[in-house]
Amino acid sequence: MNYNNNHIPLVRLLLPFIVGIVGAIYLKPELSLLLFIFGATFSLFIALLLIKKVNTNYKFRGVFGLLIYFNFIAAGAVLTSVKYKNTDSTSKLLTNQNNQLLIGAVHEPIQTKENSTKAILEIRKVKINNTWIKGNGKVLIYFQKDSLSQSLNLGDLITFAPKLVHVAPPKNPNEFDFKKYLSYHFIHQQAFLRANEWKLIRKNNVNGIVQFANNSRKHLIHILEQKGIKGRELAVASALILGQKEGINTELKSAYSSAGAMHILAVSGLHVGIIFLLFNQLLLFVKRIKYGKVIQGILIIFILWSYALLAGLSPSVMRATTMFSFIVLAKMTNRNTNIFNTLAASALVLLIYNPLLIMEVGFQLSYLAVIGIVIIQPWINNWFNFKWWISIKIWEITAVSIAAQIATFPLGLLYFHQFPNYFILSNLIVIPLAVLILYLGVLSLSLSIIPIVSDYLILALKYVVQFLNTTVSFIDQLPHSLSENIRFDIADTWLIYLVIAAIILLVTYRKFKFLLAGSSFFILFLITRLWINYMDVNQQQLIVYNIPQCSAINFIDGNNNVLLADSQLIKKRSKLLFHVQNNWINTGAIPEKIIPLDHSSKLQAPLPHIINQHLFNQLNYYQFYDYKVAVIDHQTNLKKQQAQLFVDLLVITKNNNLSAQEIHRLFNPKQIVLDASNSLHHCKKFLQQSKSLKLNVWSVFDKGAYQIEFNK
Repeated sequence: MNYNNNHIPLVRLLLPFIVGIVGAIYLKPELSLLLFIFGATFSLFIALLLIKKVNTNYKFRGVFGLLIYFNFIAAGAVLTSVKYKNTDSTSKLLTNQNNQLLIGAVHEPIQTKENSTKAILEIRKVKINNTWIKGNGKVLIYFQKDSLSQSLNLGDLITFAPKLVHVAPPKNPNEFDFKKYLSYHFIHQQAFLRANEWKLIRKNNVNGIVQFANNSRKHLIHILEQKGIKGRELAVASALILGQKEGINTELKSAYSSAGAMHILAVSGLHVGIIFLLFNQLLLFVKRIKYGKVIQGILIIFILWSYALLAGLSPSVMRATTMFSFIVLAKMTNRNTNIFNTLAASALVLLIYNPLLIMEVGFQLSYLAVIGIVIIQPWINNWFNFKWWISIKIWEITAVSIAAQIATFPLGLLYFHQFPNYFILSNLIVIPLAVLILYLGVLSLSLSIIPIVSDYLILALKYVVQFLNTTVSFIDQLPHSLSENIRFDIADTWLIYLVIAAIILLVTYRKFKFLLAGSSFFILFLITRLWINYMDVNQQQLIVYNIPQCSAINFIDGNNNVLLADSQLIKKRSKLLFHVQNNWINTGAIPEKIIPLDHSSKLQAPLPHIINQHLFNQLNYYQFYDYKVAVIDHQTNLKKQQAQLFVDLLVITKNNNLSAQEIHRLFNPKQIVLDASNSLHHCKKFLQQSKSLKLNVWSVFDKGAYQIEFNK
């Protein structure tokens, strides 16, 4: 394969454009400064271009190249900053204290949660000082769960009180940054609305074609249900064929994730590629007529975007459809364009439309997977030569799986901290079944007006989906099917990608310098891992987490990890892990030992209970090395305590009714922490009392988790 820069001009323009976007996201420079830089570089480029002695002189070729790169860096930064400025002005408008009323439209299909209904609203109008003005921007709303909120559809208009607040940053160390995630989708405010705080004022006020696609998707799912596909089979068929993933339960998602087959449940490049190949073959006859290639291309693009609309125009399906549209356009114009140029063109279009797509995990993974398949798959495919058709196809699928995994596994480890060990086995089975399911789904739904034919096709679809679910569950239950809780940071990711790039260049050009570079990067990776492990062994931490309505106190000693938590929190493991698991992974403190806090604090042993080598417990008192901790809740009885007990840390939980004066008299603590199991009212009252006593009080509601590190 030829990697000459002259054959990939769009790649050379895309890279500086991405540099500009990423620079603007992290550095957040002033828009006026960026406009000045862009104007200056662009003006200089035009001025030099108009000087004949300069633009015809070969010596200035590099200068023109640098100016073009600087222009694209500045353009990416300006575009991103404009987007940020627009969302900032919208944010100020929506949280204006003078706002009296807001009108918003349901922007995406609603999601039903355990205790609420989640919706993304697009603000249409804002009432300020009895005057309605045009609104802008999106907000996240959690409705009180009832029949009305669950009946909301795409495009429904509602009016509600201006209770919007800014999305809070993470309140625990290394916790998932939901605020940053929403900001990449231009959402900065959220609210919880009770039933009496909003009203539905109009149904389905949405663009006709979008509503038609939404209704069509529901109708097609209803057809599958009427024909006898239900439960897990309906959930997987709806996700795989139509992009409707809401019906898949946590257990099934976990099985697909462990088996390395999660990618087939989101309509993406695989699905759009299958649709492309199907209709490319079905429309081959069109090429025989005049302008047949152009007509065929237009029809395929129309079909691809119709399918994307039917699948809900999710970011993944839009990426894939844009990518294949450029491939079709290249074929229509009889141009044998380099595949990297085609990928770069689609990426440029998407990033111009929304520069923050570069921060989407799906965007990064999808393009890296395709690049890996294009570069690495031919090389792997040549490892073996087979004579039989079936063995050739099996090896081709295996080569594609290995290539895609090589290209994406560093990002997978960075974002998800896990690796599916049987991905080759699962993809050998899952990919052919996904192709078959998609073909059967398209044919059965297209021929639903012919009952006998569609009945047999949907029956076959049902059994194929059953077999797929059974296979995935079997692979998930195999020993060591998933490597979990893998510690991997950004530095590790870059170093491993540099190693992969060096290996690819070594295989392509057979030069010693690439072997030397790859070895150096890998040695540096090993050195960083050894240093991190050394730091982990010598760490000592105490953390009082901020987990809503719960108590959670963490003692980390080297790789030993003890968590004292409410019994109710231990039962809700998904809630617990959401708040603490990333911190455990980043500190290397896995596996964990979890002790019910309400049990350990009530032990009636006369002597201290040894929890760990350096952690002791007696009643509601703990000693971690020389650091003394007391935990008191609403049931803690301190009436018999006469002498003052000196502690380093006092954790107040579950609305303990002792006043700040009594706390000061009984404990004289160096630090007091009000954890998240207390009510907000109780915390405010205690903070007010403690001001005159000059107590060191830390409220996790206001400041987030309390964390202290000790020197070993």
